[in-house]
Formats: sequence, structure tokens, C-alpha cells
Amino acid sequence: MSDLTRTVEAQAEALADGVYGALLRDIVADELRPGTWLKERDLSERYGVSRVPVRQALHRLESEGFVQTAPRRGAVVSPVTGADIEELFDARLCIEPFASRQAALRVAAGAPARRLGDVLAASEASFAEGADLDGIALNLRFHAEVLALSGNSLLARSLQPMLGRMEWIFRRTSRTGEPDQLREHRALYDAILSGDGQLAAAVAYAHIERGRRPALEALGPMPAP
Repeated sequence: MSDLTRTVEAQAEALADGVYGALLRDIVADELRPGTWLKERDLSERYGVSRVPVRQALHRLESEGFVQTAPRRGAVVSPVTGADIEELFDARLCIEPFASRQAALRVAAGAPARRLGDVLAASEASFAEGADLDGIALNLRFHAEVLALSGNSLLARSLQPMLGRMEWIFRRTSRTGEPDQLREHRALYDAILSGDGQLAAAVAYAHIERGRRPALEALGPMPAP
């Protein structure tokens, strides 16, 4: 493969990633609400790109459950159901407590936790300053940093498809549980920093499970699956 070919492919991938990010933000922010038809031509005009990166972005969003496609009908923004939320919390309970345990054990073995602490401090500052959207983004990054600190790259990548749905929830529930969320993040950070793997796993499990019912209640009546 020539350098030119690699450059072209990298540019195409970056363009598709950009369209994916823009589409996801618009869906999460309810600018593109459930049931909205997503026509490739309209989206290419909206984001100033050709249809190819739009098509790639739609395929990725479909794999993450944000978009549904039908033959000869195109794509539509998927409704979020109560079952979707339950499945998300269940999946997180399978992944994040174990990652928190591994992160604590790696810290005990000498791995630095500075990045995790910096993200936590930045999220606390953002909410204190009223910059809720920044705080939400940093809360998501905190969860991603815990998985990164676990040292298991496959485990870390497993969270990526869930981050969009987590942001969808956090945007709708941050005001209902923000102080508790911040305190629980601080408790998780302290547990990881202590190097106690069992404690970190328990704190992570409790943190996720505590958020399930408030999230469902704050989201209100959900469409049937």
C-alpha cells in the first residue's frame, strides 16, 4: 500500500468519524428525535460532506442501536426503550466493576492514576461553575479512564459503543443526581487509589446500580420495546 493510499484512507476514516460524532451529538441533544428519517442527501448537505461518510456513520450508529434501517426506506432515529436502558446498566455491571478492580491492582503495583484524578477534578470544577455539558463529557471520560487504567485494551474498547447511550442518559439525569454522582466518582477514585481491588469493584458496582432506578424515573414513560 502506497503512502498516498494510506493518506487517502486515513482522511476518509477521519471524515466518517466526524460525521458520526456530529450525528451522535444531534441525536443525543434531541435535535434529531426518535422517528426522524435520516436521508443521506439531507445529511450530506447538513454536514457538508459526500454521501459515503454519511453512509458509514449511519452503519456505525445502527450497530450501536441509535439508528434503524429498512430496505428501500432508509434510516430512522431509533426510540430508546426501557429495555435499552436496563441492558445498558446490565452490560456496565459486567464490565466496569472488574475494570475498577484491575485499575486498583495496577495502581497498587505502581501504575500512575494522575489522568484519572485530573479528569475527576475537572468534572467537579465544571459542575461547580455551571458548565453542565462539559461536566457530563468529563463524567463520561472518567468512566473511560477507569477502563484505560485497567490496562486491558479490549476491555476499554468494549465501553466505546456504550458511551453515546450513557451520554444520552447523563444529559437527561445530571440535574437529578449530580451531587451524588460526583461523590460516588470521588469514592471510586479513592478506592482505586488505595490499591484495594475488591473495594474498588464494590464501589463501582454500587455506583452503577444506584443510578439505574433514578435514570429510568428521570427519563419518564418510555416506549414499549
